[in-house]
Amino acid sequence: MIDRGYLERILKMNGSSATAPDEEIRSVLISARWNKDDVESAITVLRENVNTHKSRIERLDNVFLTDKRLSPEAIHALLGIDVKIDASDLSTLRAHQSFVYWIQISSIFVIALIIAAMSLIGVMYAEGVGIFHPSSPELFHR
Repeated sequence: MIDRGYLERILKMNGSSATAPDEEIRSVLISARWNKDDVESAITVLRENVNTHKSRIERLDNVFLTDKRLSPEAIHALLGIDVKIDASDLSTLRAHQSFVYWIQISSIFVIALIIAAMSLIGVMYAEGVGIFHPSSPELFHR
């Protein structure tokens, strides 16, 4: 967790303050070679209410314009839903999803093979070629 006092000291040393606009804080922290995710976390910490320690969400692009997963705390802050996830549950869910994925891929190939074989047999019957040619031994005409 990023300490608010530490952030305020960094901003003060660089001629800024904790009440500065987000873009100014972002530029100061990026010039200090902070990671982009850490910069966003720092801005969230700075926008947190000091007394109640509740953060207010001012930027929705963290939720809607990213492919990152939300932490259970962020889900609770946004939606008010308590999320309890166990690591073993996640691993079994991922294994099951992987298994279902390969079953789906295999079934697509099997169904395509069956359709191709039936089409080939149908065309051979309609044209009278291959095993349906009149000169072939009478395998199917008994």
